[in-house]
Amino acid sequence: MITNYITIDGVTTQADLDDEKGKIDSEVASLLRDDEKIPLNRLAKYYLNENLNFLCGSGTSVAIGGKTINKSDNPFASIITELKAIKPEKEHIKQLIKYFESSDLLEKKFDKINQEYLYYLNNKEDGVSATEIKLYLDKALKVFVELYVPFPNEYVTDNLGTHELFINKIISRKETLSRPKIFTPNYDLAFENACEKIGVSYNNGFRGVHMRKFDPDTFHNETYIKQDSVDRGKRIATYLNIYKLHGSISWQYAESINDLYNLKEIQISDTTNKKDFAFESLMIYPIQTKKSYSLDLPYSELFRNFSKCLTESQNTLVIIGYSFLDEHINDIIRTGLYNPNLTLIVHSFLIIDEQSPKFLQTLKARAISDNRIIIFEGSLVGDFTNIVKYLIPLNSYIPPKDTIIDTLKELVK
Repeated sequence: MITNYITIDGVTTQADLDDEKGKIDSEVASLLRDDEKIPLNRLAKYYLNENLNFLCGSGTSVAIGGKTINKSDNPFASIITELKAIKPEKEHIKQLIKYFESSDLLEKKFDKINQEYLYYLNNKEDGVSATEIKLYLDKALKVFVELYVPFPNEYVTDNLGTHELFINKIISRKETLSRPKIFTPNYDLAFENACEKIGVSYNNGFRGVHMRKFDPDTFHNETYIKQDSVDRGKRIATYLNIYKLHGSISWQYAESINDLYNLKEIQISDTTNKKDFAFESLMIYPIQTKKSYSLDLPYSELFRNFSKCLTESQNTLVIIGYSFLDEHINDIIRTGLYNPNLTLIVHSFLIIDEQSPKFLQTLKARAISDNRIIIFEGSLVGDFTNIVKYLIPLNSYIPPKDTIIDTLKELVK
Protein backbone atom coordinates (compact mmCIF):
# COMPACT_ATOMS: atom_id res chain seq x y z
CA MET A 1 0.00 0.00 0.00
CA ILE A 2 1.28 3.48 -0.94
CA THR A 3 0.34 5.85 1.86
CA ASN A 4 0.28 9.64 1.59
CA TYR A 5 -0.66 12.32 4.12
CA ILE A 6 -1.82 15.87 3.44
CA THR A 7 -1.99 18.44 6.24
CA ILE A 8 -3.76 21.66 5.30
CA ASP A 9 -5.61 24.15 7.50
CA GLY A 10 -4.52 22.10 10.52
CA VAL A 11 -6.32 18.93 9.33
CA THR A 12 -4.52 15.80 8.13
CA THR A 13 -6.11 13.52 5.53
CA GLN A 14 -4.79 10.16 4.31
CA ALA A 15 -4.68 9.04 0.69
CA ASP A 16 -3.79 5.39 -0.02
CA LEU A 17 -3.27 3.49 -3.26
CA ASP A 18 -2.49 -0.18 -3.87
CA ASP A 19 1.10 -0.83 -4.93
CA GLU A 20 0.03 -2.20 -8.31
CA LYS A 21 -2.31 0.71 -8.99
CA GLY A 22 0.57 3.07 -8.17
CA LYS A 23 2.21 1.95 -11.41
CA ILE A 24 -0.80 3.01 -13.51
CA ASP A 25 -0.91 6.70 -14.47
CA SER A 26 -4.70 6.84 -14.66
CA GLU A 27 -5.06 5.41 -11.13
CA VAL A 28 -2.55 7.92 -9.75
CA ALA A 29 -4.30 10.76 -11.55
CA SER A 30 -7.68 9.67 -10.18
CA LEU A 31 -6.36 9.65 -6.61
CA LEU A 32 -4.62 13.01 -6.89
CA ARG A 33 -7.79 14.57 -8.30
CA ASP A 34 -9.96 13.30 -5.44
CA ASP A 35 -10.91 16.52 -3.62
CA GLU A 36 -12.02 14.69 -0.49
CA LYS A 37 -8.60 13.11 0.03
CA ILE A 38 -6.49 15.88 -1.48
CA PRO A 39 -8.22 19.27 -1.02
CA LEU A 40 -6.49 21.13 -3.86
CA ASN A 41 -9.36 23.62 -4.04
CA ARG A 42 -7.95 25.17 -0.86
CA LEU A 43 -4.47 25.51 -2.38
CA ALA A 44 -5.28 27.79 -5.30
CA LYS A 45 -5.41 30.99 -3.25
CA TYR A 46 -1.83 30.45 -2.06
CA TYR A 47 -0.54 30.06 -5.63
CA LEU A 48 -2.27 33.34 -6.48
CA ASN A 49 -0.54 35.30 -3.73
CA GLU A 50 1.28 38.43 -4.89
CA ASN A 51 4.64 36.71 -4.33
CA LEU A 52 5.20 33.07 -5.32
CA ASN A 53 8.56 31.43 -4.67
CA PHE A 54 9.85 27.90 -5.21
CA LEU A 55 12.68 26.07 -3.48
CA CYS A 56 13.56 23.13 -5.73
CA GLY A 57 16.04 20.54 -4.40
CA SER A 58 17.75 17.53 -5.94
CA GLY A 59 14.46 15.60 -6.04
CA THR A 60 13.38 17.78 -8.95
CA SER A 61 16.33 16.50 -11.00
CA VAL A 62 15.38 12.82 -10.75
CA ALA A 63 13.08 13.33 -13.76
CA ILE A 64 16.13 14.16 -15.92
CA GLY A 65 18.33 11.34 -14.61
CA GLY A 66 19.83 13.10 -11.60
CA LYS A 67 20.63 11.27 -8.40
CA THR A 68 20.21 12.43 -4.83
CA ILE A 69 23.68 12.67 -3.35
CA ASN A 70 22.89 11.12 0.02
CA LYS A 71 21.60 7.68 -0.92
CA SER A 72 24.21 6.01 -3.10
CA ASP A 73 27.24 3.85 -2.42
CA ASN A 74 30.66 5.36 -1.85
CA PRO A 75 31.76 6.57 -5.29
CA PHE A 76 35.39 7.27 -4.40
CA ALA A 77 37.00 3.81 -4.67
CA SER A 78 39.59 4.93 -7.26
CA ILE A 79 40.60 7.94 -5.16
CA ILE A 80 40.98 5.75 -2.06
CA THR A 81 43.23 3.33 -3.98
CA GLU A 82 45.38 6.22 -5.17
CA LEU A 83 45.70 7.64 -1.67
CA LYS A 84 46.70 4.28 -0.16
CA ALA A 85 49.50 3.96 -2.71
CA ILE A 86 51.23 7.14 -1.48
CA LYS A 87 54.46 6.37 0.40
CA PRO A 88 55.64 7.28 2.93
CA GLU A 89 52.36 7.69 4.80
CA LYS A 90 51.41 11.24 5.70
CA GLU A 91 49.03 12.26 8.44
CA HIS A 92 46.78 14.33 6.19
CA ILE A 93 46.63 11.52 3.62
CA LYS A 94 45.52 9.06 6.33
CA GLN A 95 42.81 11.56 7.29
CA LEU A 96 41.64 11.80 3.68
CA ILE A 97 41.40 8.00 3.43
CA LYS A 98 39.38 7.97 6.65
CA TYR A 99 36.97 10.58 5.31
CA PHE A 100 36.53 8.93 1.91
CA GLU A 101 35.98 5.47 3.44
CA SER A 102 33.52 6.67 6.09
CA SER A 103 29.81 5.89 5.97
CA ASP A 104 29.02 9.60 6.24
CA LEU A 105 26.62 11.21 3.84
CA LEU A 106 28.37 12.40 0.70
CA GLU A 107 27.98 16.07 1.58
CA LYS A 108 29.50 15.45 5.00
CA LYS A 109 32.57 13.82 3.42
CA PHE A 110 33.15 16.96 1.36
CA ASP A 111 32.63 19.09 4.42
CA LYS A 112 35.27 17.26 6.47
CA ILE A 113 37.80 17.32 3.63
CA ASN A 114 37.23 21.03 3.11
CA GLN A 115 37.72 21.66 6.84
CA GLU A 116 40.96 19.65 6.71
CA TYR A 117 42.16 21.78 3.81
CA LEU A 118 41.39 25.01 5.68
CA TYR A 119 43.11 23.68 8.82
CA TYR A 120 46.37 22.96 7.01
CA LEU A 121 46.20 26.19 5.02
CA ASN A 122 45.32 28.62 7.83
CA ASN A 123 46.09 26.99 11.18
CA LYS A 124 49.20 24.95 10.40
CA GLU A 125 50.29 27.24 7.54
CA ASP A 126 51.39 24.13 5.64
CA GLY A 127 50.84 25.16 2.05
CA VAL A 128 52.28 21.96 0.57
CA SER A 129 49.91 19.66 2.46
CA ALA A 130 46.98 22.04 1.89
CA THR A 131 47.64 21.98 -1.85
CA GLU A 132 47.66 18.17 -1.85
CA ILE A 133 44.38 18.03 0.07
CA LYS A 134 42.85 20.54 -2.35
CA LEU A 135 43.99 18.33 -5.25
CA TYR A 136 41.94 15.40 -3.95
CA LEU A 137 39.01 17.63 -3.05
CA ASP A 138 38.94 18.75 -6.70
CA LYS A 139 39.21 15.13 -7.88
CA ALA A 140 36.28 14.20 -5.67
CA LEU A 141 34.31 17.14 -7.07
CA LYS A 142 34.92 15.83 -10.59
CA VAL A 143 33.67 12.39 -9.57
CA PHE A 144 30.63 14.02 -7.98
CA VAL A 145 29.71 15.94 -11.14
CA GLU A 146 30.33 12.93 -13.40
CA LEU A 147 28.10 10.65 -11.34
CA TYR A 148 25.40 12.92 -9.92
CA VAL A 149 24.94 16.00 -12.12
CA PRO A 150 23.27 15.38 -15.50
CA PHE A 151 24.47 17.37 -18.52
CA PRO A 152 22.04 18.83 -21.09
CA ASN A 153 22.97 16.25 -23.73
CA GLU A 154 21.58 13.58 -21.40
CA TYR A 155 18.07 14.99 -21.01
CA VAL A 156 17.18 18.00 -23.22
CA THR A 157 15.74 15.98 -26.10
CA ASP A 158 13.64 13.42 -24.25
CA ASN A 159 13.44 14.01 -20.48
CA LEU A 160 12.71 17.70 -19.99
CA GLY A 161 8.92 17.53 -20.31
CA THR A 162 8.16 17.85 -16.59
CA HIS A 163 10.38 20.92 -16.23
CA GLU A 164 8.80 22.49 -19.32
CA LEU A 165 5.30 21.95 -17.92
CA PHE A 166 6.43 23.33 -14.55
CA ILE A 167 7.73 26.53 -16.16
CA ASN A 168 4.60 26.92 -18.29
CA LYS A 169 2.36 26.50 -15.25
CA ILE A 170 4.09 28.94 -12.93
CA ILE A 171 4.22 31.70 -15.55
CA SER A 172 0.50 31.33 -16.25
CA ARG A 173 -0.43 33.60 -13.34
CA LYS A 174 -1.98 37.00 -13.96
CA GLU A 175 0.39 39.59 -15.39
CA THR A 176 -0.48 41.96 -12.55
CA LEU A 177 1.11 39.60 -9.99
CA SER A 178 4.83 39.48 -9.30
CA ARG A 179 6.80 36.99 -11.34
CA PRO A 180 7.51 33.64 -9.64
CA LYS A 181 11.07 33.02 -8.44
CA ILE A 182 12.96 29.72 -8.43
CA PHE A 183 15.62 29.11 -5.79
CA THR A 184 17.60 25.91 -6.18
CA PRO A 185 20.73 24.34 -4.70
CA ASN A 186 20.94 22.07 -7.78
CA TYR A 187 24.02 22.30 -9.99
CA ASP A 188 22.40 21.16 -13.26
CA LEU A 189 20.81 23.43 -15.87
CA ALA A 190 17.38 21.82 -16.12
CA PHE A 191 15.33 24.92 -15.32
CA GLU A 192 17.43 27.10 -17.64
CA ASN A 193 17.23 24.53 -20.44
CA ALA A 194 13.45 24.19 -20.00
CA CYS A 195 13.00 27.97 -20.28
CA GLU A 196 15.09 28.10 -23.43
CA LYS A 197 13.33 25.14 -25.01
CA ILE A 198 9.86 26.68 -24.63
CA GLY A 199 10.97 30.26 -25.30
CA VAL A 200 10.62 31.76 -21.80
CA SER A 201 13.00 34.58 -20.83
CA TYR A 202 14.90 34.12 -17.57
CA ASN A 203 17.64 35.76 -15.57
CA ASN A 204 20.25 33.79 -13.59
CA GLY A 205 22.30 36.70 -12.26
CA PHE A 206 24.74 37.07 -15.16
CA ARG A 207 25.13 40.01 -17.52
CA GLY A 208 26.65 40.06 -20.99
CA VAL A 209 26.75 37.92 -24.12
CA HIS A 210 30.29 36.78 -24.97
CA MET A 211 31.72 37.51 -21.51
CA ARG A 212 28.91 36.74 -19.06
CA LYS A 213 29.84 38.17 -15.65
CA PHE A 214 27.95 37.69 -12.39
CA ASP A 215 26.01 40.79 -11.38
CA PRO A 216 23.24 40.30 -8.78
CA ASP A 217 21.71 43.66 -9.71
CA THR A 218 20.28 41.95 -12.80
CA PHE A 219 17.74 40.19 -10.55
CA HIS A 220 16.03 43.55 -10.18
CA ASN A 221 15.88 44.28 -13.91
CA GLU A 222 12.58 44.67 -15.72
CA THR A 223 12.14 43.77 -19.39
CA TYR A 224 9.62 45.51 -21.63
CA ILE A 225 8.26 45.11 -25.13
CA LYS A 226 8.32 48.38 -27.11
CA GLN A 227 4.85 49.71 -27.87
CA ASP A 228 3.67 52.06 -30.60
CA SER A 229 2.71 54.72 -28.07
CA VAL A 230 4.21 57.20 -25.68
CA ASP A 231 4.09 54.59 -22.91
CA ARG A 232 7.29 52.86 -21.90
CA GLY A 233 6.02 49.52 -23.13
CA LYS A 234 4.45 46.32 -21.87
CA ARG A 235 6.30 44.35 -19.24
CA ILE A 236 7.18 40.78 -20.25
CA ALA A 237 5.18 38.57 -17.90
CA THR A 238 6.79 35.29 -19.00
CA TYR A 239 10.07 36.08 -17.31
CA LEU A 240 11.72 34.25 -14.40
CA ASN A 241 14.50 34.82 -11.93
CA ILE A 242 16.48 31.63 -11.22
CA TYR A 243 18.77 31.73 -8.19
CA LYS A 244 21.43 28.97 -8.10
CA LEU A 245 22.12 29.00 -4.36
CA HIS A 246 25.14 26.67 -4.46
CA GLY A 247 26.45 27.52 -7.89
CA SER A 248 26.21 25.66 -11.18
CA ILE A 249 28.20 23.54 -13.59
CA SER A 250 28.18 26.60 -15.86
CA TRP A 251 29.96 28.80 -13.27
CA GLN A 252 33.71 29.24 -13.44
CA TYR A 253 36.17 31.25 -11.38
CA ALA A 254 37.91 33.81 -13.60
CA GLU A 255 40.46 36.02 -11.88
CA SER A 256 41.06 37.83 -15.18
CA ILE A 257 37.66 39.53 -14.85
CA ASN A 258 39.09 41.49 -11.92
CA ASP A 259 35.81 42.55 -10.30
CA LEU A 260 34.11 41.89 -6.99
CA TYR A 261 33.01 38.35 -7.89
CA ASN A 262 35.55 37.08 -10.47
CA LEU A 263 32.86 34.79 -11.76
CA LYS A 264 31.84 34.04 -15.32
CA GLU A 265 29.29 31.79 -16.94
CA ILE A 266 30.29 29.39 -19.72
CA GLN A 267 28.07 27.76 -22.29
CA ILE A 268 27.25 24.08 -21.85
CA SER A 269 25.32 23.10 -24.94
CA ASP A 270 23.24 19.98 -25.55
CA THR A 271 26.24 18.52 -27.41
CA THR A 272 28.78 18.98 -24.60
CA ASN A 273 30.07 15.70 -23.17
CA LYS A 274 31.28 15.34 -19.59
CA LYS A 275 34.51 13.72 -20.72
CA ASP A 276 35.38 16.89 -22.66
CA PHE A 277 34.48 19.24 -19.81
CA ALA A 278 37.10 21.13 -17.76
CA PHE A 279 36.34 20.82 -14.05
CA GLU A 280 39.32 22.74 -12.68
CA SER A 281 37.63 26.12 -12.18
CA LEU A 282 34.13 25.04 -11.20
CA MET A 283 32.55 27.28 -8.57
CA ILE A 284 30.54 24.60 -6.72
CA TYR A 285 31.11 22.53 -3.62
CA PRO A 286 28.40 20.25 -2.18
CA ILE A 287 29.46 20.95 1.41
CA GLN A 288 26.96 20.11 4.15
CA THR A 289 27.97 22.70 6.74
CA LYS A 290 27.81 25.62 4.37
CA LYS A 291 27.09 28.46 6.79
CA SER A 292 30.54 30.03 6.65
CA TYR A 293 31.00 29.04 3.02
CA SER A 294 27.74 30.72 2.04
CA LEU A 295 28.88 34.02 3.55
CA ASP A 296 31.41 34.42 0.73
CA LEU A 297 30.68 36.12 -2.56
CA PRO A 298 28.71 35.42 -4.72
CA TYR A 299 26.72 33.08 -2.48
CA SER A 300 25.99 35.76 0.12
CA GLU A 301 24.17 37.79 -2.55
CA LEU A 302 22.01 34.81 -3.53
CA PHE A 303 21.09 33.93 0.05
CA ARG A 304 20.36 37.58 0.80
CA ASN A 305 17.88 37.61 -2.09
CA PHE A 306 16.30 34.37 -0.85
CA SER A 307 15.92 35.77 2.66
CA LYS A 308 14.52 39.08 1.39
CA CYS A 309 11.94 37.35 -0.82
CA LEU A 310 10.45 35.55 2.18
CA THR A 311 9.83 38.82 4.03
CA GLU A 312 7.48 40.21 1.38
CA SER A 313 3.72 40.40 1.90
CA GLN A 314 1.15 37.94 0.45
CA ASN A 315 3.87 35.35 0.10
CA THR A 316 4.01 31.62 -0.71
CA LEU A 317 7.08 29.38 -0.64
CA VAL A 318 6.63 25.96 -2.28
CA ILE A 319 9.34 23.42 -1.37
CA ILE A 320 9.85 20.45 -3.70
CA GLY A 321 12.54 17.77 -3.63
CA TYR A 322 14.55 19.40 -0.83
CA SER A 323 16.19 17.23 1.86
CA PHE A 324 16.12 19.78 4.73
CA LEU A 325 19.76 18.88 5.47
CA ASP A 326 21.24 22.30 4.65
CA GLU A 327 21.40 24.30 7.87
CA HIS A 328 21.79 27.69 6.22
CA ILE A 329 18.72 27.15 4.00
CA ASN A 330 16.72 25.91 7.00
CA ASP A 331 17.75 29.06 8.88
CA ILE A 332 16.35 31.26 6.11
CA ILE A 333 13.07 29.31 6.06
CA ARG A 334 12.85 29.56 9.86
CA THR A 335 13.45 33.31 9.75
CA GLY A 336 10.93 33.64 6.92
CA LEU A 337 8.22 32.19 9.16
CA TYR A 338 8.50 35.29 11.32
CA ASN A 339 6.55 36.85 8.45
CA PRO A 340 2.86 36.31 9.29
CA ASN A 341 2.04 36.64 5.57
CA LEU A 342 4.23 33.69 4.48
CA THR A 343 2.56 30.38 3.58
CA LEU A 344 4.84 27.34 3.40
CA ILE A 345 3.86 24.39 1.17
CA VAL A 346 6.18 21.40 1.67
CA HIS A 347 6.24 18.32 -0.58
CA SER A 348 8.16 15.45 1.07
CA PHE A 349 8.73 12.27 -0.96
CA LEU A 350 9.17 10.29 2.26
CA ILE A 351 6.71 10.01 5.13
CA ILE A 352 7.93 12.33 7.89
CA ASP A 353 8.88 10.33 11.00
CA GLU A 354 11.51 10.22 13.74
CA GLN A 355 14.19 9.43 11.15
CA SER A 356 13.48 12.63 9.20
CA PRO A 357 15.52 15.81 9.71
CA LYS A 358 14.53 17.48 12.97
CA PHE A 359 13.59 20.73 11.22
CA LEU A 360 11.13 18.87 8.97
CA GLN A 361 9.66 17.01 11.95
CA THR A 362 9.04 20.34 13.68
CA LEU A 363 7.34 21.77 10.59
CA LYS A 364 5.00 18.77 10.48
CA ALA A 365 4.15 19.13 14.17
CA ARG A 366 3.49 22.87 13.81
CA ALA A 367 1.27 22.35 10.73
CA ILE A 368 -1.53 21.17 13.04
CA SER A 369 -1.74 24.50 14.87
CA ASP A 370 -0.19 26.90 12.33
CA ASN A 371 -2.33 27.10 9.19
CA ARG A 372 0.49 28.83 7.32
CA ILE A 373 2.26 25.44 7.02
CA ILE A 374 0.92 22.87 4.54
CA ILE A 375 2.56 19.44 4.33
CA PHE A 376 2.34 16.78 1.59
CA GLU A 377 3.99 13.46 2.53
CA GLY A 378 4.44 10.34 0.43
CA SER A 379 5.86 9.01 -2.80
CA LEU A 380 2.85 10.16 -4.85
CA VAL A 381 2.29 13.67 -3.48
CA GLY A 382 6.05 14.21 -3.06
CA ASP A 383 7.04 13.20 -6.59
CA PHE A 384 8.05 16.15 -8.80
CA THR A 385 6.26 14.82 -11.89
CA ASN A 386 3.00 14.25 -10.01
CA ILE A 387 3.27 17.64 -8.28
CA VAL A 388 3.66 19.42 -11.62
CA LYS A 389 0.92 17.48 -13.39
CA TYR A 390 -1.72 17.37 -10.68
CA LEU A 391 -0.87 19.34 -7.52
CA ILE A 392 0.10 22.80 -8.80
CA PRO A 393 -3.31 24.46 -9.23
CA LEU A 394 -2.28 26.68 -12.11
CA ASN A 395 -3.18 26.30 -15.77
CA SER A 396 -0.60 25.81 -18.50
CA TYR A 397 -2.25 28.03 -21.09
CA ILE A 398 0.85 28.50 -23.26
CA PRO A 399 1.08 25.63 -25.77
CA PRO A 400 4.49 23.96 -26.07
CA LYS A 401 6.57 25.31 -28.95
CA ASP A 402 6.66 21.81 -30.51
CA THR A 403 2.86 21.82 -30.66
CA ILE A 404 2.84 25.19 -32.44
CA ILE A 405 5.48 24.01 -34.93
CA ASP A 406 3.54 20.79 -35.64
CA THR A 407 0.34 22.80 -36.24
CA LEU A 408 2.12 25.12 -38.69
CA LYS A 409 3.66 22.17 -40.52
CA GLU A 410 0.26 20.56 -40.96
CA LEU A 411 -1.23 23.85 -42.23
CA VAL A 412 1.59 24.23 -44.75
CA LYS A 413 0.71 20.82 -46.19
